[in-house]
Amino acid sequence: MRRAYSNISDILPRRAKINDISLPYRSGSLYILVVATILTALLCSIAALARAPFVVPSVGPTIFIIVAFSLSEQAHPRNILFATAATIVAGIIGLALFGLIDVPPDLTDLSWTRAGALVFAVALGIGGIISLRALHVPAVATAMIIAAGLLKDPNDWVAVFVGVLVVTLAGLAINRACGKPQALWWRPQPPGQ
Repeated sequence: MRRAYSNISDILPRRAKINDISLPYRSGSLYILVVATILTALLCSIAALARAPFVVPSVGPTIFIIVAFSLSEQAHPRNILFATAATIVAGIIGLALFGLIDVPPDLTDLSWTRAGALVFAVALGIGGIISLRALHVPAVATAMIIAAGLLKDPNDWVAVFVGVLVVTLAGLAINRACGKPQALWWRPQPPGQ
């Protein structure tokens, strides 16, 4: 007797081995939609109540990775938090190094100075991610957001990290409560990968 499938991800092969880059664990489409919506609503609610920029564009892909690819290296809480911290610092250094801390953003008419800050911040952020062995690609966008001058206040930089911390912990808790496997902190890649 053939089993009826509820969505395409049900027929894909699953692997429960953490760090398997070739085919990460796939959650069902409805699960991804519901949990990602819950995490986004939670973060937006906290941001509205606190009047702080917990919601930045790089958090959206982070939520998707946590929910849809819970076993991937990019969903490890350590990688998410270390990469985010590294790229926040990179963005701040880019602003400071190019003298843009107090300059308003203008991305419609990008100056060479702003371009330099953006390039430097991305390079430094990627370097930090590599040196920390903390693969989490969406964090690179955080370096660009800060170097672009879109978040200038130090409290905003802290708020970005707190927002990522909230979705990371809430996503981990929801995944675990629903029986989705996810590393509690980190499982380093085996040598040679």
